[in-house]
Amino acid sequence: MRTVLSRLGPVLAVGSAVLTAACGGSSTLTTHSDDAPVAMKTSTQDSATVPVSATIRGTVVDPANRPLANMTIECLGDVHCTEPQYAVTAEDHRITHTDAKGAFEIVAASLPGTSSASFMMNANGLGYDEDWRQVAWPGPGCSSSDSRCTITINFKLNPTAH
Repeated sequence: MRTVLSRLGPVLAVGSAVLTAACGGSSTLTTHSDDAPVAMKTSTQDSATVPVSATIRGTVVDPANRPLANMTIECLGDVHCTEPQYAVTAEDHRITHTDAKGAFEIVAASLPGTSSASFMMNANGLGYDEDWRQVAWPGPGCSSSDSRCTITINFKLNPTAH
């Protein structure tokens, strides 16, 4: 049996089983023969509490699919949203606005220590009803700098009934 050293904590070897006890983290039981590679879990932090980020792009249109400029985009919940024009209102809402083509782009990051799998976004504007979307995080370890962590969210706003 090969010797296994661990930076995570004590290693207990019994027969062909290796148990690594990580201080404050989880343990992994891995069995192997002398010829097989050893796969060990090295993370001591639950992946649900590791902050992730994603680039969120989309458009806001009316029922005839015409782009709506200057519509407000909000993100709410256990999330921090940024982009060059992003603002925080007095009610602690994080908002931005669509451009002349009805497009927007933000970077959303989960707050450290939270385990939410998603957050809420809405689009709204004068003369239109709000449209809400639940946005699921693309996966643990996602970063807004990684193209696989880009989410497209499109909104269609209906005119407010008078």
